[in-house]
Amino acid sequence: MNKLTAILLSLMALVCIFPTSAKKYKWAYGDHVLEVYTTGQGKDRTQLVKAWAVAKNADKAIEQAKMDAVTAALFAGIGFDEKTHGMGVSNLRPLCTGDDYREHQGLFDEFFKTGQFLQYVRPVNDSYPTGENNMACPGGRRVGVNLVLDYPALRKWLEESGVKKGLGGHFSN
Repeated sequence: MNKLTAILLSLMALVCIFPTSAKKYKWAYGDHVLEVYTTGQGKDRTQLVKAWAVAKNADKAIEQAKMDAVTAALFAGIGFDEKTHGMGVSNLRPLCTGDDYREHQGLFDEFFKTGQFLQYVRPVNDSYPTGENNMACPGGRRVGVNLVLDYPALRKWLEESGVKKGLGGHFSN
């Protein structure tokens, strides 16, 4: 029993010395052109979008497309796809400004680099992009995915984080 305790204590010490690190995402404000288009409104005021991204493989491109969709929702706004002439959808204004980013840079950098943004975006369906939505290109793979963006939850996060005032803040002295 004493030998087993010593082994367990040694393993616990190793775990403490070499902590496991969470996945880090590469993100920088305004580092590339975002290709995100609105396709309509979903349930509970969520927004349906199509996001395109290029990465060395399809899985990385899907991850980048999700990050781009949230980035566009926060800072760039999301327009309709000119190829479809809007088809009855309107542009989505950004939830934040460049000034908001500069004032709360640490918050936004952590939000993206630690993957917190993933809780506000999800694929419309579970199928893997195929055909014209997953093509080889000089940078690896160009992938287009249909996503659901939770605009109301993003807005709530901005309010709770102190970036934006809620509607109730407009009525207080």
